[in-house]
Amino acid sequence: METARKADPATYGMMRRHALEMRLTHLPREAVQSVLMDWHVDHGTVTVLAAADGTASLYLSNGGGFVGGGQQYPEIRQVALHAVELATSLSSQFEPTEMTALPALGDVTFYVTSGEGVRVAVAAEARLRAGTDPLAVLGGAMQRIVTEYRVRYPRHTTGTGIGQAVAEKGA
Repeated sequence: METARKADPATYGMMRRHALEMRLTHLPREAVQSVLMDWHVDHGTVTVLAAADGTASLYLSNGGGFVGGGQQYPEIRQVALHAVELATSLSSQFEPTEMTALPALGDVTFYVTSGEGVRVAVAAEARLRAGTDPLAVLGGAMQRIVTEYRVRYPRHTTGTGIGQAVAEKGA
C-alpha cells in the first residue's frame, strides 16, 4: 500500500538547487552534465532535469515531483540522455551565468551544467510551441521526459498541473 506524503514547497528549491550544483566527476570538465528546463504551469513552476548519467526528474514548485524514473525505466533514461545530447549540440545558444532565477511569465529557461559552471538560455514559450526557436527541439525532448512520467505514473500526475501543461504544449 502506498502512503501519500504532503508536498512541501521548500523541497522544490532544495532539489532544484541540488540539480544545478550537481557535478558528475567521471565526465570531461567541459561536457554537458545536466540540463534543466523551468516553465510556468497553472499554479507554479515545473523544473525538468535530464542528466548525462540517465537521471531524469520533475520538480514541482508545490513541493511534489518525480525522481528515479531514469534508473527504473529504460525509456525515461533514453529520453534524458537524448536531451543531454541535444543540449550539447546547442551549446552556442547558452551563455555563462551566476544567476539561476525562475523564468518570467511567458518564457522558458534552460540551464546546462558542466564542470565549468552553469550556462543559461531563455526562449519565449510561444516560439517553442511554434517550433521557431532554436531551442524548440530541446524543449520537445524535455517535454518527452514529462510525457514518459505521465505514462508510467498516470494517477500521480493527475491534479499536479503537469498533465494539463503537457496537453497544452502538445507533448
